[in-house]
Amino acid sequence: MMLTVGNYLRPAKKQFRIADILCLISKNLYSIVLYNVRQYYLTNDRYLRYPENYRHCKDNKNYGLLHSDNAQQTLKVVDRTFKSYFGLIHERKKGSYNRAIRMPCYLDKNQL
Repeated sequence: MMLTVGNYLRPAKKQFRIADILCLISKNLYSIVLYNVRQYYLTNDRYLRYPENYRHCKDNKNYGLLHSDNAQQTLKVVDRTFKSYFGLIHERKKGSYNRAIRMPCYLDKNQL
C-alpha cells in the first residue's frame, strides 16, 4: 500500500505577490519565445530550435528577470509544444490522426 502526503501552502501576501509576478514574467517570456518560433517558421518554413531560440531570447528583459533555470524551462516548454505540433502533422499525413490541428497559441496578455 502506498500512502501520499498532501502539502498545503499558505503563503503570506508578500510571498503570493512575488509568485504572481514571477508567473506573469514567465507567461510573457513564453509568448515572446512562441512569437519568435512562429515568425521564423512562417517566414523561413523552418523550425527555430531551442539552442537557436536561446540566442534570440537571452537578451530579453523577461529572460533576465527570471532565474536562468526557470527561463530555460520556459524555452523548453515552447520547444516541446512545437515538437508535439509537428508530430501531429506527421501523424495526419500518415492518416492516423483526423482532428483539426492548430499551431500553438499565445497566452492571454491580461490574465495569469
